[in-house]
Amino acid sequence: MYLVEVVPLTKIPLQKPQILSYFSINQLNEGFLVSVPLGRRQEKAIVIEIHQIKDFKLEIKKAEYELRPVKRILNAEPVLAAQQIKLALWLGNYYFTSPGLFMKMMMPRKVQISKFKVQSYNSKFKINKPQKLILVPEILKIDSLKNKFPKEKTAIIHSGLSAKQLNENWQKIARGETEIIIGTRLASFVPFFNLKEITIMDETNSSHRSWDMFPHYRTHEIAKKLAELFGAKITLKSDIPSVESFYFNSQKLLNLKIDSKKSKNTPEIELVDLRQEMKDGNYSIFSRKLQARINSVLEKNQQIILFINRRGLATFVLCRDCGYVAKCPNCDAPLTYHLTRSKPDELKPLLICHHCGQKLAPPSLCPKCNGYRIKIFGTGTQRVEIEAKKIFKNAKILRLDSDVAQTSAQENTIIQNFRQKKADILIGTQMILNSANWRTKVPLAAIISADTLLHLPDFQSDEKTLQTINQVKNFTNSQLLIQTYNPQTQILQIALKGELKYFYDKEIETRQALKYPPFSQLIKLVFGHRDPKKAAEQAEILYIKLTQQLKNSKILKEAVFEISEPLPAFIAKERSRYIWQIILKIKPFWLASKSERQDLLTLRNKFLLTVPPFWKIEVDPETLL
Repeated sequence: MYLVEVVPLTKIPLQKPQILSYFSINQLNEGFLVSVPLGRRQEKAIVIEIHQIKDFKLEIKKAEYELRPVKRILNAEPVLAAQQIKLALWLGNYYFTSPGLFMKMMMPRKVQISKFKVQSYNSKFKINKPQKLILVPEILKIDSLKNKFPKEKTAIIHSGLSAKQLNENWQKIARGETEIIIGTRLASFVPFFNLKEITIMDETNSSHRSWDMFPHYRTHEIAKKLAELFGAKITLKSDIPSVESFYFNSQKLLNLKIDSKKSKNTPEIELVDLRQEMKDGNYSIFSRKLQARINSVLEKNQQIILFINRRGLATFVLCRDCGYVAKCPNCDAPLTYHLTRSKPDELKPLLICHHCGQKLAPPSLCPKCNGYRIKIFGTGTQRVEIEAKKIFKNAKILRLDSDVAQTSAQENTIIQNFRQKKADILIGTQMILNSANWRTKVPLAAIISADTLLHLPDFQSDEKTLQTINQVKNFTNSQLLIQTYNPQTQILQIALKGELKYFYDKEIETRQALKYPPFSQLIKLVFGHRDPKKAAEQAEILYIKLTQQLKNSKILKEAVFEISEPLPAFIAKERSRYIWQIILKIKPFWLASKSERQDLLTLRNKFLLTVPPFWKIEVDPETLL
């Protein structure tokens, strides 16, 4: 008889144990997939430890629960390797979530478990060759990389593969038959055998985060833990690395290397003052200088890329009599003015909420004062496209945003059409920065309005602005024009003069003084309720509990730097719920010594258990907004 400890492959309330004990008459091994009773239902689970039950008779007798049997063995061989189990347990601990959710991701997706060929984990099949993992943010970026390595030594991992392809590549990696693994963030979960190098390409790309699915995680943290487990070396590649990575590299704390290679042909950057354009009577979103440059490029039958990080025709609708702004009834956010195609030859105006998807007809009269002076303001991709067609009548124009490219196939088609020179001008949002792997550069790129990037109340605002400007700059080897109403803004001047060292030095100094990452770990606690009074009350109650607990614990004060007062979120109402948040600044995990890291996580997680289960806990949030 055996005592078996398992991790169920499901979400379990964090106030309850994540590792559960059962008994079995069969001898099981670490990594086996079994079915166990969990409450009134059956759940799949991974075996992580096995003991002789005779050695734990006293503990079992004293237990407050009845030991139940393993219901069924689903695989007679391990489906997870030992290092995968260690990684999943750590990720659950680090991100304060159920480790079983990570274990579930570590088995090939779309593959029936009963058909999984688990014999690959038998050591006699393995080949002891060093493996290299290359992580890319987007599937589209894999093609240009995989051709650089021998096909027989390379495995590709991403969610777009068929079940058969994914399963075959998973097995080859487990047996050590592949030396190069190239993939998206999914590739960080495969059963490595002898991982010795990890490279994260375009490390600041937001697609390295699982912002669109649960559990939330970032590949950087997984890579750091994998490096620790396998003794591997990490390389982060980026033209403009994050402040966090820049600091880690300068301190040599985690053996990180930042690849900041400059282009051979550095483009000329110019700032265009839109205030002067208005003074001179030009009210177009295209400055005279930009119009002249575009015409010059078009005359040579060359191409142009125009960037604006807003989609739609206008960013808000305003009554000029009373100041009314059309807002979403579900969210405290302005509705964006779009032109939608109701029929092949008919464009219909529509107000759309970019947070919940609510769609409304634009008002002809002000709902507040009944005035008729309703006007649209702001600039989006649709407006840029419409004005470009008016000014550059003979130019062929493509637009790339989530309105016209709702699938990766549509996105790829637009990019390929532009690469094949089927269009002269490409207008795009952030989508163009994340997806396009440009092999050739255009002679002119422009940021239509840099002001939409500036002044966001987030500690990473300047860093992200600089990275966006650099990404747009990478589209051209000749000219980058940046249009703005605020040309003297410090971050724009830094981009213009290329003063990167000054930026990093000042940013690190500021973050250290204010205890922002990398000098702390941020945790965002979020609560929403349909009743605004109830939302505010619950936020205040939790704040009092947290501050009281911190006040009464000397040990906790060493780990928790700061608890912010509860405040409404940047978008204070979303999907009919009023959102409040509290920000915690915790002693940073990666700056702690290896000997104290586990104790730090244990202490932090004990503190987080104070947070009620109906609150959302975001560890290392992408933004504080």
